[in-house]
Order: sequence, then C-alpha cells, then structure tokens
Amino acid sequence: MEQVVKHMTHWLLKKHLIVPEQSEWCHYMLMQSTMSILSGVWGSVFYTATFRILRQRTGGYHARTPHGCLLVALVLQVLFSLLAAATKDIYVSTTVILLSEVAIFLLGPANHPELHLSVKELKAVKPRMYVRQAIVFLVYVVALLMHQGMIASCIAMATFAVAVLLAIAHVDDGEIHRFKKEQANPKEVIRNHE
Repeated sequence: MEQVVKHMTHWLLKKHLIVPEQSEWCHYMLMQSTMSILSGVWGSVFYTATFRILRQRTGGYHARTPHGCLLVALVLQVLFSLLAAATKDIYVSTTVILLSEVAIFLLGPANHPELHLSVKELKAVKPRMYVRQAIVFLVYVVALLMHQGMIASCIAMATFAVAVLLAIAHVDDGEIHRFKKEQANPKEVIRNHE
C-alpha cells in the first residue's frame, strides 16, 4: 500500500499537479483516503457476509415480491452501514451484537409461509442457527482484538439487521394469521367485534 501511494505521489509530482513542497502532505492524504476506502469496502464485505450467513438459517421478514425483498435488503444495507460507520464506540457495538444475538436466539428461526417448514425441519435448523451465531460472534471478537473497529461494527449491525427482520417476521406472522382467520370466518370476526 505504501509503495502504491509513493508511486502515485511521484506521478503527481512528475505531471506537475503538485509542487515538491506538497509531496509529503499529498502522500499523507492519499494514504488516509486509500485506507478509508479499503476499510469501507471490507466493512461492506463483512456486513454482507454476516447478514447472509445468519439469514440463511434464521429466516425472517420477506416482502411479498422479489423486488420488495431487494428494496428492503438495499435499504437495510445502506441504513445499517451508515450506523456502523457512525458507531465508533466498541461498547455500543458489543451491546448491539449481544442484544441482537439474544433476540435471534429467542425468535429464530422464523418459518415464512412460503417456506412451509415442518416442525421437524425447524428443529433441525435451530442447532445450525446457533453454530452460525457463535461463529459470527467469534469473528466479531477477533475483529475487535485485531483493532478492526469498522469491521466489528459492520458485523454487529448486520446481526442487528437480522434480529430486526426476525422481529418484523413475528409481528407480520401474527398479522397474516389474523387476516387468514378474518377471510375464513368473516361472520365470527364481526360477532367478536360487536
């Protein structure tokens, strides 16, 4: 990285885009910018990987159309990536990931109506979900120990996003069942409201 920035600074000097007195300042600014970009890229990679690893076993809210799912995923990634970038305090990140892990443990896995998982299949998924939660938390701790706060924060926020989608799925599931009952027995619903 240092060599690349050195070559960039030398190229800027050669093209007379900076003067020799600015070379040290330019080198410093290029190094800072490059490190910020790489940190953001790695944060996004870890956010996406964490989200996918957990989501595959926990389930959660699904929009009614594929475009809706894509939109929800995009909004969540942008929102929680911004939160991760804003969260510099490791105590906040640690609290977020611990509370999210507990929520996932209690709420997961969610059985979306389109998946039609049996009780036996749900029981088989639970241990795998717990293993993935443990792996994600271990990677979070390693990131903290390696002083990679941005990566740790992205892992924490991705875990939080999965927990939020699980909570929404449980609320949505209750609404789905209530709606189905109303459609099946509209007279009974009317009597209950009177």
